[in-house]
Amino acid sequence: MGEEGDLELLNKYLAELDQLIPADDIKQREKLIPLQCWYHPSETTEEFQKAIKHAEVLMEAHQKSYPSELHADLLLCRGSHYQYSGKPEQAKLDYDAAIKEAYLIENMRLIADGRSMRGTMLSYEGDYTGALEDLIPAQSMYEQLNLAYWARVNLSEIANSYRRFGDPQMALTYQLKLEKAYLDNNQLVEAFDTNTQIAYSYEALGDNQLALERHQKSYQYWHQQKNSLSAAASAVDMAGILIKLNQVDEAVEILEQAENTITIEFDGIFSFMKLFSAQAALIKQHPEKALEYAEEAESGFNVSNNDRGLSQLYTLRNQIYLSIKDYQSAHQALTDYLNVHHKLDQLSLTSRNSEMRARFNTDKIEAENQNLLSIQLIKEKELAALEQNKRLQNIIIILVAIILIIVTIYAVKQVKRKQKFKDLALTDELTKLANRRHTYALAKTYINQAKTEHRQFSVISFDADHFKKVNDTLGHDIGDKVLIKLAKIAKELMRKSDTVGRVGGEEFLILLPGANEQQAYDIASRLIVRIADADWDTIAPELKQTVSAGVTHYQNGDNFENMLLRVDNALYQAKSAGRNCVKTV
Repeated sequence: MGEEGDLELLNKYLAELDQLIPADDIKQREKLIPLQCWYHPSETTEEFQKAIKHAEVLMEAHQKSYPSELHADLLLCRGSHYQYSGKPEQAKLDYDAAIKEAYLIENMRLIADGRSMRGTMLSYEGDYTGALEDLIPAQSMYEQLNLAYWARVNLSEIANSYRRFGDPQMALTYQLKLEKAYLDNNQLVEAFDTNTQIAYSYEALGDNQLALERHQKSYQYWHQQKNSLSAAASAVDMAGILIKLNQVDEAVEILEQAENTITIEFDGIFSFMKLFSAQAALIKQHPEKALEYAEEAESGFNVSNNDRGLSQLYTLRNQIYLSIKDYQSAHQALTDYLNVHHKLDQLSLTSRNSEMRARFNTDKIEAENQNLLSIQLIKEKELAALEQNKRLQNIIIILVAIILIIVTIYAVKQVKRKQKFKDLALTDELTKLANRRHTYALAKTYINQAKTEHRQFSVISFDADHFKKVNDTLGHDIGDKVLIKLAKIAKELMRKSDTVGRVGGEEFLILLPGANEQQAYDIASRLIVRIADADWDTIAPELKQTVSAGVTHYQNGDNFENMLLRVDNALYQAKSAGRNCVKTV
C-alpha cells in the first residue's frame, strides 16, 4: 500500500486533472474515472466501505456503457476493494464479471489483469486449480503485450502457488530470478516483497535460519521506509520462525510489539500473529491464554477463507486441549483438522492435475492470445487513424505525464498489498521422519492399494508417556533428544516398506502395508518393550521413558479419516489403561 503522502499527492493530481479535462472530452474523462476509483483511500475498514461505495456510484453513473473498457475496469477496482476488505466472495463475483466483459470487448490487457488478480486471490485461499488456470494464461498475455513489470508480478504469484501446494524448491528457483531482476531495475519495494516470499520458501524447505535472516532483512527495510504495517508483518513472520527455533521469549516480545500496529482489519497478518501467540503461550504453559489467542486467530482465518491457516490452528488447539486433559475437546479439534486437511488435500491434488493441463494446453492458449492480440492491434491502428485528425494539445502531454506518475505509484501500491504465508515441507526437521503431510499422503496411497489389490494394511499410533513432565523438569533440549531417540528406535524396528512419521509434538504414526491386525499388534508390542528397555541414562541420569500405542487395520470400505479416528481411540484406551501398553480397535 502507498504511504499517506502518496495518496495526498495522488488526490492532488486527480483534482487537477478533473479541472483541466473539458467536460465534453469523453475519451480522456473515461481514462480519469478508473483512476479515481483505484486511488480512493483504502487503509481502514471505514475507508474500504467508502471506496466500495464510491466504486458503486461510478459504475451506476456509467452502467449504460456496458460492455466497455471503463465498466470492466471499474468492476476490477470494486473487486479489489472487496478482496482487501475481507469479502472474497463478492470480489470473485466482480472479477468473474469483469473478465467476461473484457472477453466481450476483446481487451487483452484487461483479460490479463482480471485473471492475474483472480488467480492471486484463489491461490491465497488454497484453490490452486483456479489459480493456475488463471495465472498461466495471464503470464502469456503479459509477455505478448510486452508488459515486463506486470509479467514479473504475475510470475511471482505463479511461484507462490508452487510453494503453497508443496513445491517450494520450484518456487525458490523463480523467486531468486525475480529478486535479481527487481534489484537490477532498482525496484526495491518489489525486491523486498520477493525477499519475503523467498523466506517462506526456505521455511517450507526446513531451512529456518535462512528464512529468519530473510525476514530480518525485510523488517529492516520496511522499518527504514517507515512503513509500520509492512514492518509489523515481517516481525510476525520473524516470530513464527523464532518459535520454531525455540527462541520463545524473543518471539513473544516481537508479537507484543506487533499488536500495536496489526488489528483484525488486516485479517491475514492478524490471524498468524494470534496463531503464533497461541503457540508461544502453550510452550510457556499458559493453555488458557493459548485458547484465547487461538479463538482470535480462527476469526481472522474464517474472514479470509484461509484453510491452510485453519489446518495449523486446529492442530495447535488439539495440543492445547491435550495439555489440560480435555480429551473430548481435543478429539473435536482433531476432527476439525481432518476435515480441513482433507479439503486441502483434494484441492492440492486437483491443482496438480490443473497444472499438468495448463502445461499441455500451451498451444491452445497461445493461439487464443495471438488472436486477441491481432484484434487489439487492429483496434489500436483504427484509433491511431482517428487521432491523426485531431489537433494535438499541450494539455494532453501534461495529462500523459501525470497518468504515468499515477500508474507507477499504483503499481507500487498493488504490489505492497500482497501478503503471503507459509506451507509445509515433507520431512520433520527434528526427527528426520516423514512429517504429518507426507505421512497422511502415503497412508491414503496404501488405503487405495488395499482397496484395489485386496492387500492388508495396518496403522500404529504411539506417543511418549508423560512427555510434558520431561520438558518441564529436564528442559526442551532433553525433550528433543527423547523424541529423536524414539524416532530412531521405531525406525530401526520397522521394515524398509514401513513408514514412521511424526504427526504431532510427541505423537508418531507407523504405516504397515501388507500387515494384518495381529502382526501390527506384535510389532507395536515389541516397540513398547524396546523403548521401555532402552538406555535412557545417556540422555539424562535416571531418565525412564515409555510409550503408549494404538493399533487398527484396514476394513472393507475404510477411508483414512475413519482409520485415524479408530487408531486415535485405541491410543486413548492405552493411555487410560495405565500407559506403556498397546490397545487395538
